[in-house]
Formats: sequence, C-alpha cells, structure tokens
Amino acid sequence: MTTLAKLDSTSLRLDAGSEAVVPLSIRNTGTIVEGYRIEVLGTPGAWATVEPAQIDGLYPDTSTTASITFRPPKDGTVPAGSFDFGVRVVPMEHPEEAVIPEGVVEVLPYLDTTAELVPRSSHGRRGATHQVAVDNRGNVPVTVNLAGTDDKSALIFRIQPPQLVVDPGQAAFAKVHVKPIRSFWRGADVTHPFVVSAATESTTPVALDGSHVQTAILPKWFFKALLALLALLALLALLWFTVLQPTIESAAQAAVAEERQEAVEAAEQAQQAAEQAQQAAQGAQSAAETAGNSAAAAEERVVEVEDAVASVIGGSEIVTPASIRLEVADGQGGSTTSASHTVPADTTLRVTDWVFSNPQGDFGRVVVRHGEDVVFDLALENFRTVDFHFQSPLVVPDGESLVVEVDCRQVGAPPGVETPPAACDTAVLLGGTNAVPAPPAAP
Repeated sequence: MTTLAKLDSTSLRLDAGSEAVVPLSIRNTGTIVEGYRIEVLGTPGAWATVEPAQIDGLYPDTSTTASITFRPPKDGTVPAGSFDFGVRVVPMEHPEEAVIPEGVVEVLPYLDTTAELVPRSSHGRRGATHQVAVDNRGNVPVTVNLAGTDDKSALIFRIQPPQLVVDPGQAAFAKVHVKPIRSFWRGADVTHPFVVSAATESTTPVALDGSHVQTAILPKWFFKALLALLALLALLALLWFTVLQPTIESAAQAAVAEERQEAVEAAEQAQQAAEQAQQAAQGAQSAAETAGNSAAAAEERVVEVEDAVASVIGGSEIVTPASIRLEVADGQGGSTTSASHTVPADTTLRVTDWVFSNPQGDFGRVVVRHGEDVVFDLALENFRTVDFHFQSPLVVPDGESLVVEVDCRQVGAPPGVETPPAACDTAVLLGGTNAVPAPPAAP
C-alpha cells in the first residue's frame, strides 16, 4: 500500500442550506513522487466539493491535506436523514491502490409549508366549490389537516380529502365545498365570510380567509318579466273584446246571408255532385296509394334524422378539472429563467384562474406568454400573492405552450430567516379544465 488517507471527522450533522468543511489527510508511503485524484462518492457527492480535487506531486514519506466541503441545498431535493459517503483517493502511478475513507452526513429536518385558497370568493344559489393548494418546500413530509368554519354557522363545509400528506418539494390539493344552510327565494345577495384552517402537527394553523356570496333562487329580473307577461295578456284581452270579437260576429252574419242565397243553387247542384262523387271515390283510392308511398318516404327521413343526431352527439367532449403549477426557483439576481407547460395531443386547455406567488419578496419581473402573445406582465415587488379569475377562459390548443419567464433583478430577504435565499422563487398556479374528444357513439 503506497497511500494512506484519513478524514478528520467521519460523522457530520448539517442544517439544509449550511456548509461544513472536513480536512482529508493524505500521506505518500511509497518510494516515488506520487500524484492523486480525489472525488466524493455516494449521495453527498452531488453537493460536495474537494479543494484541491487533484494533487500533482507528493514526495515519498510526506503528507498533505485537502478540504471536503459539504453544502446540502435547502429544498425538497435532499430529504432529511443520514447519508453514507466515501472519499476515493486514486494514486496517479498506482491507480489499483486507491483508498476510500468513509463517513456519514446527517441532514437535519426543516419545515417550510404554504397554503392558498382559490378562488377566495365564490357566487351561487345553493353553494360553490373552492380549492386549497398546499406547497411543501421543506425536506420532510408533512400532514396537513383542513377544516372550515364561519362565525354565523350559516354554511355547511365538505372537504375532500380533509387530510393531505405532502412529500418534500411537492404540492397537494383539496376541494372545499361550501353550501348555505338556508336558501331564500328573492332579495339582495348575502355574503358569508368563512375561514379554512390548514394545520400540521408541529406548526401554528394557517387561516385562509374566503367568502361565499349567496344569491336568491329567483333572479332579479323574474318579477319584471312576470309583470311584462301580465301586461301582454291584458293587452290581448282588450284587443279581443274591442276589435276581434265584433269583427268576427259581423263576418259570421254576412256568411249566413250568403249561405241562404246559395242554398237553392246548392240543391240544384246536388244531383251533379252525386254523379261526381263516384269519380271522387276512384280518385280517393289513387290518393290513398300515393299517401302510403309518402308515409314510407317520411319513415326513411326520420331514420336519417336520427342518424344525424346520433353523429352530432358522438362528437361531444369530455371535460375534466385542470390544475397546473409552474415554478421558477433557480434564477440568480440579474438573470432570466423560465418554466413552461405544453398541452398534450388531442387536448384543449381552458384557463380561468391564475395565482401568482412571490413568497420571498423578490424584485424583478414575471411575464406569462402564450405563443407570441403576452398574457401577464407583472412586477415582483408589487405582490407576495395575487390571483386573477376570468369568465372567458384562455384557450390553449394541443401542442401549444404556456411559458413563465422571471427576470430576477434582486433576491428578496424574508424577515426572520437566518440564511437569506440565494435565488428568486416565483410560482404560478393555473386552474381550469382539460377537454378531450369523447369516443364516438355506438351505431
């Protein structure tokens, strides 16, 4: 063995986002000048650096020291726990005599969870549906319990699911159905404020404020339309008694007088009519045959119409809810980064809800593009969280993309954070529907 290598410490405990330096002693026990190549093995190798990573020449019976620096990132990519590592020291002249001292790095857990209620306000006669988005930016799974309350006990809450388990670096969603206990037929809209609490086992519950605007079962225009209908009926009755009925009576009397004059002529023509009746009977038989042919043609037309209706029904769509999160979290100050979502084949995305999140208070600019069109252009310093909701959706056909670009000019410094973040962190949550063609109807 021509090389000896030893770590000054084989066990480390680190907070995510911090760093620790471990000296590595290397001694040349051979008889020639030796060079060395040093690398870190195992999971910590992704966030460890060696200085120097290569030693060009070490004389026999002499020693040198290299530094191993461990920097686990503070995000969900590195979960809390212990990670084994090894430092491989490879002699240049005798690579088959490489040595690998080993150690353990323990990354301590931390929690960083946010929650949002989308939309914050809803309208409806018999209730509406909201959505809670929980984002876990820590390095351990969190269990979040959701519950809804209102001060006046005027709402019924149904949360699906009532408990979310969110893995590190992931987001989870729950639907919150709110329904008023009592309905009313007419009157002004009633606003019901409510709170959805998101609580974990080891943190203070987060209160998400929302409101539901309850509208009357009968719309405001109902009574106006009813009055207009009654006025129309009254006008028709007035026209009947003043104009139409006298005119009909006069016409009836004139018709009776003419019939009396024509009665004598009708008697004389009766004989001729009897003779023509026989001829008419023969014509009726021919007409019956023609009617039968027409009925058969009408039946064929009904079948054609039913086939046409079936083909139209078979061309409908299947619509499902869509929720997409685009996060740009690696932009340094003075750089531009982006994230995008491409609509899958045979799918149409319709976006109605937009939620922009800037939790660190970064400075810069966020732009949302659809092709060559700019959908949103916002300054980061103007908001921490802001949402937009539209009745007419933004339609994105299959194959096209929505792109979020973040121009990070200055990384924010949230109060109470010992180690300021090193990169901008911006996210956009999109809500809407995905539509795909329905399968054709069976023949």
